[in-house]
Amino acid sequence: MLKKNTVSILGSTGSIGTNTLNVISSNQKKFSVLSLSSKNNINLLTKQSVLYKPKIVAIQNKDKYKDLKNNLFGKRIKVVAGDEGVIECTDKKVDITVASIVGIAGLKPTLNSINNSSKLCLANKECLVSAGYFFMKKISRSNCKLLPIDSEHNAIFQLCDFKKKNNVESITLTASGGPFRKHNLKKLKKVSLKNALKHPNWKMGNKITIDSATMMNKAFEIIEAFHLFNLKLNQIKVVVHPESIIHSLVNFKDGSTTALLCDHDMRIPIFYALYWPSRESFNVKKIDLFKIRNLSFEKPNIHLIDSINLAYYVLKKGGPYSLIFNAANEVAVKFFLKQKIKFMDIIKIVKKIISISKKHSINNLEDIYSVDKYIRELTEDYIFKTYGNCN
Repeated sequence: MLKKNTVSILGSTGSIGTNTLNVISSNQKKFSVLSLSSKNNINLLTKQSVLYKPKIVAIQNKDKYKDLKNNLFGKRIKVVAGDEGVIECTDKKVDITVASIVGIAGLKPTLNSINNSSKLCLANKECLVSAGYFFMKKISRSNCKLLPIDSEHNAIFQLCDFKKKNNVESITLTASGGPFRKHNLKKLKKVSLKNALKHPNWKMGNKITIDSATMMNKAFEIIEAFHLFNLKLNQIKVVVHPESIIHSLVNFKDGSTTALLCDHDMRIPIFYALYWPSRESFNVKKIDLFKIRNLSFEKPNIHLIDSINLAYYVLKKGGPYSLIFNAANEVAVKFFLKQKIKFMDIIKIVKKIISISKKHSINNLEDIYSVDKYIRELTEDYIFKTYGNCN
């Protein structure tokens, strides 16, 4: 009998988590779920726990612990809560950890999972955007294999052996362009929350959907690629590709370019990461070139290009500036989701916070959280002062 690969999922009720469980459902002879965690969604977490029978589940919101405990009474599943509970889910040895908790909240448990995982499938952007040098240093000292789940980085991982990266001239990250890729400035100033949450190709959570609309998501992917593949800034390029069929390209010194094409379905990079280094058959929609007919490419919207430019800027500045970039954006998006600021205010606020922030010293994990907290408070204060009562 084949040994099953044990899987822990940090953020199992989000889009990456649910898609991961969908992939696992297709081959439960290959995988078994060791742990699951969620921030608030006890109803879905309960359903997942009953179906996949993990050894331990965590609900980050302690107020929902009793309800989850009651829901799983008699199921022989350990129920824990709070940040410490989520970290406890990563304390046991496991074959694969899927890290998909959104935001800086995912940093500590993901770092802890490095010590106890043979393979880390990373979907949490903040681990690399907020703590890239710190995170990659820990990976380099471990026996844990890091595989990106983001479709763009997953594509690059598949396309190129970066042990031979001297052959690489550059990489090109593709972007859908979001819902406003053709909007002029006048239209962008009138963008509603409802329209911003309508992504043309992907079904994602609210925060990442807004980041896609502002092009901030692509900015963060530049920072991720910089750390993941140890590239120079001038080796990372971005092109808008509305069809989202080509997920990234690798450009070689000999003039050739390789591209990865597949449907815009997050289960595909998840499946690849779970099964790596082997490839297996997966019942998923395959691309049909005759139906696609055209693949188009264009420059990013000139009125949203500041988001992408900020990625290069903060990487050049170094130190804590990627962390500052991320924290300021998270706060600004939060206020936009509450409809307290306008769509184009997000980019303005992030630029302002970066410009007024000093170069804090980052020497350890506590420094990362300290600076993150300070920048969030600074951003909130700035929004209150600039945009009035946002309560």
